[in-house]
Amino acid sequence: MKRITMRTFYPGHFASLASLVLIFALLTGNLPAEAAAWKLSRNVWSEEDEKTYSNFVTALGRSKYSNLNKFIKDPKANPLYGEEDKKFNLSPDCADLPYLIRAYVAYKLRVPFSYTSAIAGRGGDQRYSRGNRPTSFKDQDYFVSPQQLFNQVVLINSGYFRTGPEIEDSDFYPVKISKKSVVPGTIYYDPDGHIAIVSEVSDDGRIRVIDAHPDRTISKPWFGAKFTRGSKENGGGFKRWRPIRYTSDNKIIRTRNHNIVDYSGDDQYKKTFSVKGRTGLSYHEYVRHSLCDDARKSDPVTEFAFMMKDLHEDISYRAMAVNLSIEKGISKRSHPGALPWNIYGTDGIWEEFSTPSRDARLKVAFREFYDRTRQMIIEAEQNYAAGGTAYARQLAAAFLQQYAQLSSQLSVSYINSAGSRIMLSFDDVRQRLFTMSFDPYHSIEFRWGAHGEELSTSPDNETKRRFYQLEYRLRNQLERVYNQPTPLSMGPETPPETDTRGWLTAYLQGRPVDATIYAINKETVAPLAIEQSTEKSGSATVTLPEQKVAATTAQSAASTQNTTVATNIPKDSSFNGSDAPGLWSSLLASGDNFAAAISSPDNFVVARAD
Repeated sequence: MKRITMRTFYPGHFASLASLVLIFALLTGNLPAEAAAWKLSRNVWSEEDEKTYSNFVTALGRSKYSNLNKFIKDPKANPLYGEEDKKFNLSPDCADLPYLIRAYVAYKLRVPFSYTSAIAGRGGDQRYSRGNRPTSFKDQDYFVSPQQLFNQVVLINSGYFRTGPEIEDSDFYPVKISKKSVVPGTIYYDPDGHIAIVSEVSDDGRIRVIDAHPDRTISKPWFGAKFTRGSKENGGGFKRWRPIRYTSDNKIIRTRNHNIVDYSGDDQYKKTFSVKGRTGLSYHEYVRHSLCDDARKSDPVTEFAFMMKDLHEDISYRAMAVNLSIEKGISKRSHPGALPWNIYGTDGIWEEFSTPSRDARLKVAFREFYDRTRQMIIEAEQNYAAGGTAYARQLAAAFLQQYAQLSSQLSVSYINSAGSRIMLSFDDVRQRLFTMSFDPYHSIEFRWGAHGEELSTSPDNETKRRFYQLEYRLRNQLERVYNQPTPLSMGPETPPETDTRGWLTAYLQGRPVDATIYAINKETVAPLAIEQSTEKSGSATVTLPEQKVAATTAQSAASTQNTTVATNIPKDSSFNGSDAPGLWSSLLASGDNFAAAISSPDNFVVARAD
């Protein structure tokens, strides 16, 4: 007979066993509901909860803060403030912002929160890949504290918004554009890799949004053409959080599309738009007219002034980003000697402190101002009841008067490298729009497109000045492209026209107006990602051809003969930067992820050491 040994268990043994079970649960994510980040007060979001969420977003949008952490810690600004906010850390970038805000409000209300924790797609970088769909999820039960959840949710990227309207287990669903759907808290997904949250909608249909940036700041611009329109395939446009329900067996159920009242898989993806008797509208016009108060009449002069003020806000947000880069000392570092494989979507120092995407949106906004002004003059000429051509000329004169009055008021300034303040009017910025550098390694003078005497205080060496010259085509580029190379040869030779004041002046001097002139600026629909080829060609070194750029200084012109381009250096290349040891050691020390640039012949520049 087998001997049976009886063992006595003491209370301490059970405590140890319980600890082991808890550790196992933490590792596997199988936590019971009572060990969740928060205990639920109800299993669904009520209408009142959604209003609280909307009010919180509006409060953030109206606050003075450009940092989410500072906002939540201010009891006067944060409508959901509690003592626990003193210890919370909420530092979102672009894609994280909607998730962090939703999770924070869910915690405050003790309601369910669930999010996609992994996705799958085709085409490399998830942010720009095709056919993205969720593959796993997490909710508040997976975590042991709110802060742990906040820390994990920031690991998502903009690709998590890149889901087609037919995907029913995604975190969001596309809406039909209406006043009931586009409300504070509604999300806009720009498929060029940017996310914004609606903070308020005005009576005239304008939408104020909140967006975050890699430097962890938030801005509050107005919605317009600077936010790229999306297609059905890449899931762009306005979206809302999909309703969820927490079940008795600790599971999250997501509401299917056909059960959501304001769901629409087609409304935002038409070829042409019409609303309230107006036809042939662009997407952005359609959105505004759909949200506009029917009884409200538009005043062209007020519209013109508003667009200038909107642009000034965008300029000011850019100034904040540039100043942060200067304060962090990025411009004092040696230039790495290469640009990222794609300047718009990368990581490291370039992602955090460069401004190619922000600058492109600013340029698109100036172009929209130019186009919209011309369109209003054309419409005035065709308004025979108001006087036709005579009315249009009066309107053009009123626009010019507004421009002159506001240009000096809507100014921006920067402190140059010598410590002096340089003031720039609205028109000054417009004139140098395509000469302002997006490269974080440039001095603040180049970042603001200085020239002549204003540029004399720049400490930038020959290498940095040469890079400034080489980047001129990229500065002329309006379209942000991702998941494909952005070589120095990308972009037009000359920048697009944005001189609104010049056009109005010429019009009053008798320039004839083409009635179809505003149609030349076609609306941009973000393309799907281009799947990359993995083929590599052989190596070669060629002399860099001269490019048609204005020489900034005699030194920068002289540096041309010392610069060569290495084309397609293979992976096993023995090149170690011996011609420029200081340059490459500084690159390695900075921790930048520029390795991919080596494979692009137009992106790799071997320059002299600093």
